[in-house]
Amino acid sequence: MKIALNIYKYLPTKGGGEGYLANFANQLVERGHEVHIYASKWESNNNRLHYHTVPSIRYPKFLKDVTFVINSYNSMANNDYDIVHVVGRALGMNVFNPHCGVEKSWLKQDLLSVRCPYLRRLKRIIRFFSFRQNYILWLDRKQYTCKKVSRIIAISDMIKSDIIKYHNIDPEKIDVVYNGVDLHRFNPDNRSRYRMAIRKKLSLGEEFVVLYISNNFRLKGLYTLIMALGELKRSGKEFKALIVGRGREASYRKLAKKMNCQEDLIFLGHVGEIEKYYAASDIYVHPTFYDSCSLVVTEAMASGVPVITTIHDGASGIIEDGRDGFVMRNPRDHRILAEKITLFYNDEFRQKSSIAARKKAEQYPAEKNCEDIIKIYNEVVA
Repeated sequence: MKIALNIYKYLPTKGGGEGYLANFANQLVERGHEVHIYASKWESNNNRLHYHTVPSIRYPKFLKDVTFVINSYNSMANNDYDIVHVVGRALGMNVFNPHCGVEKSWLKQDLLSVRCPYLRRLKRIIRFFSFRQNYILWLDRKQYTCKKVSRIIAISDMIKSDIIKYHNIDPEKIDVVYNGVDLHRFNPDNRSRYRMAIRKKLSLGEEFVVLYISNNFRLKGLYTLIMALGELKRSGKEFKALIVGRGREASYRKLAKKMNCQEDLIFLGHVGEIEKYYAASDIYVHPTFYDSCSLVVTEAMASGVPVITTIHDGASGIIEDGRDGFVMRNPRDHRILAEKITLFYNDEFRQKSSIAARKKAEQYPAEKNCEDIIKIYNEVVA
């Protein structure tokens, strides 16, 4: 098949949705398909892929979104593709695979992550009058309801429910295909390879290590995690927390100081070879207000690292609560989070959860994800 994949930025080394799409594109090529990448910015990681630069005006953001949609639509229309597969904000596709989820659902949860009620109200007012936000809402609706779209691939059951709830789409048009994970790269065997080296690099010994990864500290619940760590500190528990990702650290450092755990937090910024940090950690905590299906959760599980996340993370759909991790109902409830973290101080329970997490991840290999999507492609072409 001749396939076009559309994403705003195609950066394989970045991880997340971009890393997923790069792995998916490589697998399509390995299966003999002709794959074209359409992006405003891209890094070449496979000379068998065909790359197309989509010009867009970077500033202001409103024009960035509009010009990318128009230019990518025109560029892809000039070629005769069997499949046009969009994962972000674009049009002209016959397969829509929204990795960012449903905009209205995201907006609701993003506002809930703002702790100050006055700031929350102000943010709601600003968004109501924002040209860019209203354009994105229009585009979101257009993507789901466009007649050219033959199939919608939801990356979690949560996203399928949101699509039906907010856009009234026929459930028969929606397939759920959870993101796959690289079971070789993310593997419990990494503990013997990297655990001691990373801990030595960070001046850690045998402390209990909590890992958190995000580039949006507010939305992904870092405040809740620090509050929970403060509870652990008061109860006499020893730990270190690795905070990976870029964000505004100052207010969180201040909160950690207030909770008397500032010396136990290590802000690492962006790191490469994230599999090494899973290997160095005992649990992964992701108290998010919204995630369509966080790859970090499945990566942690594949690494044999038990996970705590929330019902607002699509990846929670694969977690058996109390067996291979825990799923919180309220991303603000730091006391519940502290209780769940405490359970993993028990070596036997943590080991059992580690084994169960890996077994669960093994049901979602990247290869299966690719094969499931190819089946959908074949049905669309037929």
